[in-house]
Amino acid sequence: MSEEEKSRELSIRRDKPFSLFQEMDRMFDEVARSFDDWFLGPSRFPRIGDLMKKEEGPIFRTPLTNIKESDGEFEIAAEMPGLDKGDIEVSFHDGLLEIKGEIEEEEKEEEKGEVVRSEYRSSSYYRAFTLPENIDEDAIDANLEKGVLTVKIPKKEPEPVEKKKIEVK
Repeated sequence: MSEEEKSRELSIRRDKPFSLFQEMDRMFDEVARSFDDWFLGPSRFPRIGDLMKKEEGPIFRTPLTNIKESDGEFEIAAEMPGLDKGDIEVSFHDGLLEIKGEIEEEEKEEEKGEVVRSEYRSSSYYRAFTLPENIDEDAIDANLEKGVLTVKIPKKEPEPVEKKKIEVK
């Protein structure tokens, strides 16, 4: 593989094999809610979707990303809606760039009225990328603006590989 091909390598790594099943559960819940809304209308009785719903912890999501490459850097833009800078962790170790984020559901007591339906929940985001060797890991920069995390990963010139002659004994 040529150096140019190696520099273009930027593979995506997903460490959450069950995220597909969680997404299918979420879609099933949406269909059940739609069924309830269509056939039952607003009601104070338990709904089918609510009866089938189990107590859940945080939802794990894989943020949607755009990856760009220019001559001097890679740029990853990841959607992280609802998160502040303090909710996000970006780390790099052994060629792996990890993006983690978590938002906690705030429990609020309503002074007037009863909450009929609440769809706000805690969410956790995770995405990992295996980076090529020709990056400057000390100059990686991350910025959050309007719910989009932008990570800039500068490239560095590959170190020349010297041919070493080995003496035959």
